Amino acid sequence: MASNPNHLTIVLLSTVVVMLAGIECVTVVGFDRTSRVQRKQVAQRELLRSVRDSATGGTAHIAVLGNSLALEGVDVPLLAANVETKAVPVPYFVLGTLYYDWYYGLKRLYAEGIRPRYVLLGLSPNHLASPSSRGDYSSRYLFQRSDLLEVAQQTHMDATRTSGFLLSHFSKYYGTRSVIRGFILGRTLPGVSRLLSRWGSNREPDVPELLLRQLAAERLLALDRLCRDNGSRFMLVIPPSYQNGADIVAQVGRRLHVSVLVPWANGEVDPSYYQRDGYHLNERGAHIFTTRLALKLLEELPDEWIGDHRSEAQSVEPLRVLEPATH
Repeated sequence: MASNPNHLTIVLLSTVVVMLAGIECVTVVGFDRTSRVQRKQVAQRELLRSVRDSATGGTAHIAVLGNSLALEGVDVPLLAANVETKAVPVPYFVLGTLYYDWYYGLKRLYAEGIRPRYVLLGLSPNHLASPSSRGDYSSRYLFQRSDLLEVAQQTHMDATRTSGFLLSHFSKYYGTRSVIRGFILGRTLPGVSRLLSRWGSNREPDVPELLLRQLAAERLLALDRLCRDNGSRFMLVIPPSYQNGADIVAQVGRRLHVSVLVPWANGEVDPSYYQRDGYHLNERGAHIFTTRLALKLLEELPDEWIGDHRSEAQSVEPLRVLEPATH
């Protein structure tokens, strides 16, 4: 009689192991193929991993990195057309990413051999100062195993959160389960998915100025040092959004001699240049922002080029500037 429970336990455990192994195999085989966003991110990463610029001479590349603000705000073909005589942009956009995702993500990319001559990272002031990371997804796709505990400590994870974070690095299903859950919900109950998306789109408060100055100084220096140690020049670009503080980050960058590009000041234009969420640029806004970004880059990059694209880049639609409120 005593052997039956043990036998049943073994059967149950074996069933669970087989089910988990099956789920993991399905995720490994199907996730990168099924998700359009994931396919694009994987393809961009693979292209970036092939970049090996020499210190001098040859084709220069700009690793253009960022989250959805950069994805929606930077028209990569237009940027390439305007700066191609100086450098070739190579985009890699990962949704939901913040400062820690990119600092440790760059460490892994450099460890994997990338050597772009320039790195252009697009983050808003809040994203630069954020105490968090994307977590499980970044553990799997952006972070090195050797950095996981340091990331958990830097982002103040508790023991439970840390254990899941570590597991995500080794299990593709565990690392992408929230993305898969959102994908299934969007396919089966699109109305609920849109409602949850609206609930989750509350605007974050601005980072207090003193804290933003302190964190911007620490993090700009850390990113600049990481890139310089690997033969790249670092530049931060601040995409337009509702978040304030771009001027503060730019001031810190000038003091530290780290390039901070602000092509488009917040509050400069009306909502017609943004998508319905009032946060991401629409196609027209992206065209103007990208053109301005190209002009900034042409000023930043060395004059090892032929021709002049400035007149072409400046021939864009004028911005519809917000008029001061009258009382």
